[in-house]
Amino acid sequence: MKPPVLLTYNLHGERAAKIRMAAMRFRVRLRAVERREYARPLAELVENGPDGDWDGEAFDEEMLVMAHFPPALVQAFLQGLRRAGVRPGGLKAVLTPTNAQWDSLALYTELCREREAISQGAASVHGQTDEGKA
Repeated sequence: MKPPVLLTYNLHGERAAKIRMAAMRFRVRLRAVERREYARPLAELVENGPDGDWDGEAFDEEMLVMAHFPPALVQAFLQGLRRAGVRPGGLKAVLTPTNAQWDSLALYTELCREREAISQGAASVHGQTDEGKA
């Protein structure tokens, strides 16, 4: 089994420090993704160091991607964040076979669509096309 990795986007200040400490407690490697890497597939970001020269669209919202987290670790890590005083916020995802080949912007867009659907009380839009079909 591969060791767990937490991809982080737009983390700053005290919140970043608290998330970093929680990751250390759970022996999770933290990997800050830089804007220049947003076009790389998520699976590459997990496995490789910083690299890229992309200069396109970006987002400023915090996003966390948990890669190679067993289900029990996902729950324990999220509880650990709460206990460390990390207030809810930002977007969170688990790396899956489906999203592993997406780039950072594709994941961000999908998570925003999911959040919007949930806030409107709609069913999940995951895996649907723009026309709303699976």
